[in-house]
Amino acid sequence: DVGHMLKLAVTPLSADGSQKGIAKTLKTNYVIAPPPPPPPRRMLLVRNNVVVSLGKPGTNRTNANRLGFTLLTYNVLSEIYATADAYPYCAAWALPWNYRRRNIMRELINYRADIMCLQEVQADHFENFLEPELAKYNYAGVHKCKTREFMGQYGKMDGCAILYRRDKFQVVPGGQHDVEFNTIARQRHSNDRNVLNRLLKDNVAQVLLLEMIAPHPATRRQLLVANTHINASPEFADVKLWQTQHLVLEIERMLTQHSGSTSTIPVVAAGDFNSLPGSDPHTLLANGLVQPENGDPSGVLATLPLRHSLPLRSAMATVGAHANASAESHELQRMEPPYTNYTTSFVGTLDYIFYTVDRLSVGGLLQMVDDRQVQEHTALPSPLFSSDHTPLLSEFHFKR
Repeated sequence: DVGHMLKLAVTPLSADGSQKGIAKTLKTNYVIAPPPPPPPRRMLLVRNNVVVSLGKPGTNRTNANRLGFTLLTYNVLSEIYATADAYPYCAAWALPWNYRRRNIMRELINYRADIMCLQEVQADHFENFLEPELAKYNYAGVHKCKTREFMGQYGKMDGCAILYRRDKFQVVPGGQHDVEFNTIARQRHSNDRNVLNRLLKDNVAQVLLLEMIAPHPATRRQLLVANTHINASPEFADVKLWQTQHLVLEIERMLTQHSGSTSTIPVVAAGDFNSLPGSDPHTLLANGLVQPENGDPSGVLATLPLRHSLPLRSAMATVGAHANASAESHELQRMEPPYTNYTTSFVGTLDYIFYTVDRLSVGGLLQMVDDRQVQEHTALPSPLFSSDHTPLLSEFHFKR
C-alpha cells in the first residue's frame, strides 16, 4: 500500500440496468505515504587527483567543457535475493521490488550518468522495467544473465546490464562481448573434474566497445567498458582471483582485436568484485600483478599469469575522496571508501570503478552516502536506500 491510493469508481444505472448515469471517481490520499527521498549526493570536484571543492546540488558534471563522460556502477539487489530472511531489519513493505524499483529508478535518473554498469539485474526487470523506462531518458542497453539453467524460469535469473546514452555513444560494430566464466572454465579445465567443479560458479561479465557520437572525427573517441559481478563466496577466494584474471584477459583480447594494441583505447572496468581492498583480485587490478595470499591449494590458479599490462587505478582510491583517506597515504587499499555494502552481517567495500590512468583522468566523484542516513534504519536496504550496496559514480576526462 505504500505510495498507492484507493480509487472508488461509481456508475449509476437505471433499475432495469438499461441506462447509465454520469460516472463519478473518487481518489483517496496515499494510504501510506512513501518516505521523502534522502538529500541528493553531490559531486566532488577533482583536479590533479585532489578534491578541490563540492559541486552544486543536482549538478552531475564538474566541467562540461572537457571531453569526457560519467560512469556509474550499482548493484541494485535482485528481487530473488531481497528476502526477509536475508534482511530481517528492513521494513517488510520496503523489500518488495514494486517499492524498491521506484527508488532505484529515481536514483538512476537523478545521476544521469552517460554510462551505467548495473549488477543483480533480473532478466524480467531489465526487459519489462529498466530498459523501457530508461529508454524514455534516451538510454539503450544490453543485459547478460548468469549461466544458471537449473534455476528454471529465465526471467528470475539475475545478471549484469550496461546502459548508455544514445545521444552520446554508440556500440562499435563487433564491440559487444559477453563473458561466461563457466564457458572459459570448461574450455580450459575440462580434463580436471575437481578444478572444473570448483570454478563453475555461473558468474558473468560484459565487455562493450563504445564510440562517442560527434560531428568531427577528432572527437569520436572510443572507450571500452567492462561490467562484472564476481563470485561472492568468501571460501572461494581463488575463484574470485581466477575470474578477475580472466576478465582482464578478455579485456586485453578485445583491445588487441579492435586496435592491435592494449594501450590505444581507454578502459573502465566496473562492478561488484566481491573483494575487499587489499585482497588478491583488488591487488591484481590495482598493481598489475599479485602473489596469492593463500597460495593455490586447489590448483585453480596454476595456469594463470597473475599479472596484466593495463595501467589500472581505482577512481575512488586514486583520489581518496572520503573521510578515512589521507593525502599522505600511498597504500591504495587505505584510500578506498570505508564501505559500498552495508548490512548487519557485513560492512565493507566490494564495488569499484577501475580506469586506465594513461588515457583518462578523474574529474569528479559522487560523494559517499551519509552514514547517519544509512544507520537511521539499521543498515541497507532500507525505506530510503533500496539496495544493500551504494552506487559509485565517477566523471572521467580523456587525456589525449
